[in-house]
Amino acid sequence: MCPFPIPAGMGAQKDMGLDHYAAAFAAGGLAAFVFDYRCFGGSDGEPRHWASPSRHVEDWHAAVQHVKSTLADRVNTSRLCLWGTSFAGGHVLMVACTTPGITAVISQVPHLDARAATKISIRKRGIARSLQSLFLGFMDHICSTLGLSPIYLPLVGPAGSLAFMQLNEFETKEYFSKHPPVYQGGWQNLARASLVWELFIHKYSPIKAVPDITCPIMFVAATEDVLCPVDQVYKAVKLAKRGQLLSRECTHFELYRGKLFEDLVAKQVEFFRQQTGLAAAAAAPGGKAGAQQNNRAAEADAAAAGAEAAQDKSVVQKTAAASGIKAPATMQEQLATVGDLLTAKDQDKL
Repeated sequence: MCPFPIPAGMGAQKDMGLDHYAAAFAAGGLAAFVFDYRCFGGSDGEPRHWASPSRHVEDWHAAVQHVKSTLADRVNTSRLCLWGTSFAGGHVLMVACTTPGITAVISQVPHLDARAATKISIRKRGIARSLQSLFLGFMDHICSTLGLSPIYLPLVGPAGSLAFMQLNEFETKEYFSKHPPVYQGGWQNLARASLVWELFIHKYSPIKAVPDITCPIMFVAATEDVLCPVDQVYKAVKLAKRGQLLSRECTHFELYRGKLFEDLVAKQVEFFRQQTGLAAAAAAPGGKAGAQQNNRAAEADAAAAGAEAAQDKSVVQKTAAASGIKAPATMQEQLATVGDLLTAKDQDKL
């Protein structure tokens, strides 16, 4: 059983539909480690809703290290894969580029190029609004440096607004359709304005990392994507040493549910099984029975790991309820309490 971390996209968290992906991967014999970034969902950290590429990539590295160091006796960490969607679809490329031993990557509707995203944003928001959001981003950056109260902008809003993601009515409905009735960690439709400044200053463009990634990459594209330009995905496929494309005619958020989800996730499970050798092992003479036996043993161990994580998480949540959420020491220390290792045996709990 080969593990891989699963995080959310920009301003999102694991209770916004990621459990469906984790369940599908677990059913395919893959252990999925689902986690929230600092300041989101089940993770501690203040101020809340702090979306930041640099911090997210740090959390990714911490998650990978946690899986390798803590779960090595329960799952096969020598065949570690990465899966990310939207903003995290870019993060996995950055992590794969700098982390030795990654077996395969799936980058779904990824953010790839800061300049391309900025052009779309300006076209929707207008120059005046764009300059206003940049100013607010700079001011929030100063607030962060001085320890002052944060400045927030809407995460989702209509075209012409200051929102990070400007969606029409259909896209907005699709976005919220994958959200739970009650959010973990008090999620709101907000993100720190400093994200605008960070993207502007550092020009966060994961596509630059693609040529240096040696493992196979599956890029999943939505042809009608208005957030993450599909032409950049096509470009990334060409730049990749071992890239392949899985494309569907849909918008950015349509592929998270329904028949599109079922179709795409089945192909993603197949990709990971092929790259990790699970498909070959099951197809070999006597391999199916052996693979099933190994999977059952791995599932039992992984389920125990998940139970331990859930128990630790419960303690932390009770402490937080009594004393208020406190900033974490490090993401590595938090992962043992906010990560969920999902296996096929856990699916009946969803």
